Amino acid sequence: MDFNIFAEVLDTSLLIGTGGAFVSAVIQGYSGFGGGLVVVPILAILFGPIEAIAITSIAGLLGNVLLWPDAIKKAYWPEAAPLSIAAAIAIPIGLLFLTTADPTLIRRGMGVFILVVAALLMSGWIYKGQRNVFTSGVAGALTGGVMGSFGMPAGPFMVIYYMSAPVAPPIQRANIIISVGVALLFMLGGLIISGAYHETTIARTIIITPVFLAGTWTGRYLFNVAPLSWFKKAVYVILIATGVSILLV
Repeated sequence: MDFNIFAEVLDTSLLIGTGGAFVSAVIQGYSGFGGGLVVVPILAILFGPIEAIAITSIAGLLGNVLLWPDAIKKAYWPEAAPLSIAAAIAIPIGLLFLTTADPTLIRRGMGVFILVVAALLMSGWIYKGQRNVFTSGVAGALTGGVMGSFGMPAGPFMVIYYMSAPVAPPIQRANIIISVGVALLFMLGGLIISGAYHETTIARTIIITPVFLAGTWTGRYLFNVAPLSWFKKAVYVILIATGVSILLV
């Protein structure tokens, strides 16, 4: 790798993208999800959707790994395992669309998806149906399909499904962390196979990833000290602003 590439990628766009990565990582570290919903559209505007997803997959996975030790112990595996497996199977199918579709269509899809997520989360709707291996698998398949097709991790299907479970919030958060980590791992593998990583993409990833990790540590600290109510409102505002921005740009 030519180290002169780092001088070429150091510009205002990278500075904005790095700032967006930090904010999204704080959300990710605090709640266990949602980071990609913010940073992917920002990077998509700056560098294009495929490169945005490629950068976020590495940064997001490494940030997610920081949360694994606690999540592995707290996760409710009878739900987390089938959901994660189904998502992993659906992601490669979605990637077939992502890597061949028009980039503008992908960006618009991201914007619509984010606004749908925000509306669902703000509505307070919860899933009250049965909970078994089949329903977990369906939630995982929908999550993996959306993630593979549009590069948006932690779809609302998985989050709402987990958040509707009659278990304590730390267990819900642990389930989300595990499933997001598995999904990102398969997403990364699919992107590598499809040739999404070029020199400029790798250079930007190397610069953005440490900032994302710092934001994840910050979010994990806030989870223990910050009120959940105000943080949720802040996340809603960020999601709406991000979704509208990517539709207008």
